Amino acid sequence: MVPPGHYAATARAAARSILQAPPFVTPHRPPGVFTRVADDVGHGIVAAVRWILHQLGRFLAHPVGHAAHAVFGGWSTPVLIAAGVLLVAVLSVLVVHRSRPVRGEPADDPGASHRRRSEALLARAAAARDAGDLDAALRLRFEAGLEQLEAKGLVRERTTLTTSAIAAQVRSATFDELASVHTLVAYAGVSASDRDVDVAFERWPEVARGRRVPASAR
Repeated sequence: MVPPGHYAATARAAARSILQAPPFVTPHRPPGVFTRVADDVGHGIVAAVRWILHQLGRFLAHPVGHAAHAVFGGWSTPVLIAAGVLLVAVLSVLVVHRSRPVRGEPADDPGASHRRRSEALLARAAAARDAGDLDAALRLRFEAGLEQLEAKGLVRERTTLTTSAIAAQVRSATFDELASVHTLVAYAGVSASDRDVDVAFERWPEVARGRRVPASAR
C-alpha cells in the first residue's frame, strides 16, 4: 500500500528538479578576463578620485576653513557659502561672455570662407602675372572673382552652375565680357594677352560691387 502523500512528495521533488535546472537556472560562470580587467580599472578610478578629493580637502578645504574661522569666527560658514556662490556666478558670466560672438562679427558668416579663398586666389593670380604666366593669371583672377561674388551673396552655390547661369544671376555686362575672354583662354586654347589680364584685374571689382541676388531668384 502506498503511504499517503507519496505522490504529492514525488511531484514536488520532480518540479523542484526541473526548476533548478536550465533554462530556469543559469549556471554560474566565473567572470572572464575582460570583465575582471574592467572591474579592476573601475575600482582603480574610484580609488584615485577618492584620493584626489581627500587631498583637496586636506590641503585646500581645511586650511581655508581654518583661516575663515580665524577671521570671521562664527560667521565663517555663511561667508564661505557666499564666496562660493559669488565664484560660481563670476565663472558663469565669464563662460557666457566668451561664448558670445564679438560685436560686429557674426557667429556664422557663410561668406568668410569665400573671402579667404578669394584672397588666396588673388595673390596667386598676381604672382602668376608677375612671373609672366598670363593664362594662369587670367584663370586665377576669374576664380578669385567668382569667390568674391559668392562671398557677397551675388551668386549662390556657383560651383554647381555654368558660366551662363552665373551670368544670369549677376546680370552684369562687365561679367559677360570677362567670362567670354576666360572661356577662350581656359577652354579654347587662346593665349591671354597683357591687355586681357590688365582688364581682368581692373574690371572685376566692378562686378563684385553689383547688386545682391534676391532670395526669391536663387
